Amino acid sequence: MRLGYFSRVLLCGTALLSVPSPAMAEEDVELDLITVTVLKLKQLLSDVAGGVSVVTKEEKDRHGNNSVADVLAPIPGVSTEENANDPATAINIRGLQDFGRVVVTIDGARQNFQRTGHNADGMFYFEPEQMQQVTVVRGPISNVYGSGAIGGVVSFETMDALSFLNEGESIAGSQKLRYTTNGDSIVSSTTGALRLGDYGGILGNIVVRDNGEYKDGDGDAVADSSRDILAGLAKLSLTPAEDMRFDVSYLVNTDEFENGGATTRYGNEIKAETLAAKFAWEDAGNDLIDFTASAYWTSTHQDQERLTATNPALIGLHRTFDIETIGTDVFNTSRFATSSLKHALTVGADIFQDQVQVIDPISTADLFTPSGERTAGGAFIQDQIEVTTWLEFIVAGRFDAYSLKGDTVDSEGTHFSPKATIVLKPFEETALKGLHVYGTYAEGYRAPSTTETMIGGFHPAPAAFEFLPNPDLKPEVAQNIEVGITGEFRNVFAAEDLLSLRAGAFQNTVDDYIGAAFIDPDGDSGAPTFDFTDDTFQYVNIAKAKLWGLEGEVNYDAGFMFASVAASMIRGDDETANEPLLTVPADKVVTTLGFRFLDEKAELGARWFAVAAQNRVPTGSPESEAYNLVNLFASYEVNDNLKLSLNADNVFDEDYRRYLDGSDSPGRSVMFTVATRFGK
Repeated sequence: MRLGYFSRVLLCGTALLSVPSPAMAEEDVELDLITVTVLKLKQLLSDVAGGVSVVTKEEKDRHGNNSVADVLAPIPGVSTEENANDPATAINIRGLQDFGRVVVTIDGARQNFQRTGHNADGMFYFEPEQMQQVTVVRGPISNVYGSGAIGGVVSFETMDALSFLNEGESIAGSQKLRYTTNGDSIVSSTTGALRLGDYGGILGNIVVRDNGEYKDGDGDAVADSSRDILAGLAKLSLTPAEDMRFDVSYLVNTDEFENGGATTRYGNEIKAETLAAKFAWEDAGNDLIDFTASAYWTSTHQDQERLTATNPALIGLHRTFDIETIGTDVFNTSRFATSSLKHALTVGADIFQDQVQVIDPISTADLFTPSGERTAGGAFIQDQIEVTTWLEFIVAGRFDAYSLKGDTVDSEGTHFSPKATIVLKPFEETALKGLHVYGTYAEGYRAPSTTETMIGGFHPAPAAFEFLPNPDLKPEVAQNIEVGITGEFRNVFAAEDLLSLRAGAFQNTVDDYIGAAFIDPDGDSGAPTFDFTDDTFQYVNIAKAKLWGLEGEVNYDAGFMFASVAASMIRGDDETANEPLLTVPADKVVTTLGFRFLDEKAELGARWFAVAAQNRVPTGSPESEAYNLVNLFASYEVNDNLKLSLNADNVFDEDYRRYLDGSDSPGRSVMFTVATRFGK
């Protein structure tokens, strides 16, 4: 059920009681100052050779993003899969998703929840109001992050007190209240932070969402799109010394919603928790020590209560889906020189374990998402070598091992994954200083999941086909070749302006790709066009899947105006069946143009999504139509204490559905946001 009238009164009252004071800080992050740890090295984004994009809190707030999908939508090569009847998100990078092909972390903690159904096979629950920054790494160049990331990595970092508190403040708080017309929805985000002397700070945040059913572009209500969300964040950040930092964060996200069909409906309660701890020590007096150690625990629990059923005896019964993941990650970077070569040598190891438990006295969900245990870990070594000011090499190797245990399987495997990158900086002494060219070969390795290996049982009638386990599944091995350019330039068209660009081409070949096959009684397998009466479903190793594409982004900021263009084109084939892969997203171009005025206290602009039709799909799979979305944004910082924002998404009320989504997307939505802050 919805939070209703009393929650609205409470939320409005909270906003009115916010105490304004000096220093309402709007995060001001320049493109060339964004720091990422793509290779377990602290680098400026402009120095990273590869397909990497960053979205900051400032960018998220500018566009009024209400979901993870909104945050990631502009990034080239990245798409998401959502269903209106479930607030979970699945991420697709360069045509790869599901079962951990894209590793998603929150404060370094893996999010590995999966439930078999008419949805993506791998999703997570996260409140975007709590993010400080998200870094997206496309392709398996980031295998130092751990096993499985053959598609890439999406790394969310949450807010912390040291970023929230302004200089000289010992205590601060903020309150954001947003109303959205489409769905008659309200969100409240309340944050408070306290400085702990010279040794760090502590931050807390609570987000409440009261979302009603939204309407699509035709004005029709989208069934089961309402939900209640309550999310909390507590984070302690300590700096016991100038070169040390220790962070502990706890996140909890609780969602309530209903879904199902005309005869069978469920009441859902989700509780997703993440507990993460990280210690970093960059010894100022010793270049051999740049050490990081982290540990985490994540848990996602879903309880489904049968609300309606053709058999009254089933009403009120519950089934549960649980996954717990524990893991740790340790690495150190040593910087030194040998002769004329400068090295940044990183050595590390990581391990995680998933424990899946599904209980279903109602039907067969425990067969479709079987219980089991998976352990995966590895060790890596990487050397970033600066030969001259214009030539750099990165060489790395990773050894992976896994084990999988359940009622019907006990398997294990190992693999060594090499990586090599060359970076050329031929224009360092010219006007094109900052333009770099790179080429990379990298391998990735993904072990089969418990579901892919052990799925079983019969699909409910009328499509009563059988699911078959496959204990002989082999791991996937990806070989990625990528070439590209990166560049960053100042004073291009105006004094102190900034132009940055990143473009690349890639080919990712995945051996033993695991895909769904429908098998007839004679043993022939193929695409999902089958006879429900006697065909069976099984995950099998496809001999080879190949994906390739082009992607790029250009960003320009001149102070009084800013603009960006991001585009991607991806193709992917199952070379065994000679058919397109199902999970390849449509081509897209995203253009943004904005202006700042009134001493940069006001912003006004637009963003245009041009998305092509997706008709390269496997036989019998649904296609998607092309669409264009125009979003508008405006904001005004009234004073240091108060900021007003107005966003209008899908201004022309386009009726559309994103490829792979399970439901139509929202029509026109207008959002009004009031943000206040106090600090002293």
